[in-house]
Amino acid sequence: MTALTSSIPSFDHDELIQSHPVPTLLIDGGGVVLFVNAAAEQLCNISRSAMVGRVIYDVIRMDRSYRQRMSDASTSALFAHRTEISAGGRKSIFVDMQMVPFGNSGHRILALVASHSDSELMGGAIGRSGRAAGAAASMLAHEIKNPLAGIKGAAQLLARKTDAAGERFTTLICAEVDRIATLIDQMEHFSRGQPIACGPINLYQPIHQAMETARARQFPGVRFAEDFDPSLPLVYGNHDALVQILLNLVTNGCEALTGRDDGVVRLTTAYRHGLSIDNGDGRGRIALPIEVSVSDNGPGVPADIRGDLFDPFVTTKREGRGLGLALVAKLARDMGGTVQHIRDGDWTRFRVHLPVAQKGRSE
Repeated sequence: MTALTSSIPSFDHDELIQSHPVPTLLIDGGGVVLFVNAAAEQLCNISRSAMVGRVIYDVIRMDRSYRQRMSDASTSALFAHRTEISAGGRKSIFVDMQMVPFGNSGHRILALVASHSDSELMGGAIGRSGRAAGAAASMLAHEIKNPLAGIKGAAQLLARKTDAAGERFTTLICAEVDRIATLIDQMEHFSRGQPIACGPINLYQPIHQAMETARARQFPGVRFAEDFDPSLPLVYGNHDALVQILLNLVTNGCEALTGRDDGVVRLTTAYRHGLSIDNGDGRGRIALPIEVSVSDNGPGVPADIRGDLFDPFVTTKREGRGLGLALVAKLARDMGGTVQHIRDGDWTRFRVHLPVAQKGRSE
C-alpha cells in the first residue's frame, strides 16, 4: 500500500447514496422497493418507510408499459426521456427514468432525473423554433437555387476535362448540389410541417457522404476519428436529412477548433438499449436505440446559450445565422428521432438517436 492510497479515507456507501441529490431507489426483480434515498422521498412526497416493501408502481404512478417492464425480472436496463409520473398526491411531473442492474441478484437501481428542457433534447414539439427556421428557409430557397444550378453545370463541364482523381471531386460537387436542391424543396414546406419521406437506410452511407464533404474542405489542424459499430441494423430515416444533420454537426465541430493544431472531431455509432420517446403522434413510445455521436475537443458552447441552442438565430459565430442546429433538430424529429447536446469533460457531444427500420414499414 502506498502513502497515497493509505491516505484515502473509507466511505460509508449508504450515507453517500442517501445524500446523493438524484432521486434513487433500489428495486428487486419483481419491482419491490428495497431502498429509497432522501431525494426520492422529497420527489415523491412519501416517506421511506411508506415506500419500502411496496411495488414501485403502487408508489409512483407511471405508464403501463413501464409498470410491466419493472415487474419483469428479465428487464435489467431502461432509459426513458420525459416520462410523466405522479406520486404522493402531487401533480404530474416529467422525469428521465434510468434503470440499471445492481449486483448479481436481479436488483435494479432506478434514478429519476429531472427532464432536460425541450431545447436541450428535441423530443417534444419543435414549436416556434421549427416555424421560425422554416420561414427563414423559405425566404432564402429561391435565391439559393439559381446559383446551385450554375455550380452543378460548371462541375459537369470540369468533369469532361479532368482525370480520375479530379472526377472524384466533381462527382462529389454534383451529388452535394443535388442533395442541397432536394433539401431546399423540403425546407419550402418546413413551416407547414409536412413530413419527409423515410424508409430503411444504411446509416453508413450518409455518414460516408458527410465525411467526404467535410474532409474536402480541409480544415487546418483538425483530425477526424471514427469509432463505428459494424453490426448496427438498418435505420428508419431519410438519407439526405441524415447527411445534412451530420454535415452541420461535423462542420460546427471543425469550426469550433479553429486556431488549434490538436483538434479532433470524433464520430461514433452505437446501439443503446432502453432509450425511447413519445413524439405525441398517437403511436405511444418509440424505441430509439441507434445513436450517432459527433464530438469535438473544442471550448464548448457558452453556458448562457446552452438552453436555447436549438432555437433559430442563436449562434456564437460572427458570420453565423443560427439556423443550422434548429434545422438539425427539425430533421431529427421528422425522422422520429432526437438530438441532444451535452458537455462531457473536455468534449462537446451532439448525440442523434434514431429508430430501427421495421419490416414492412415505409413512408
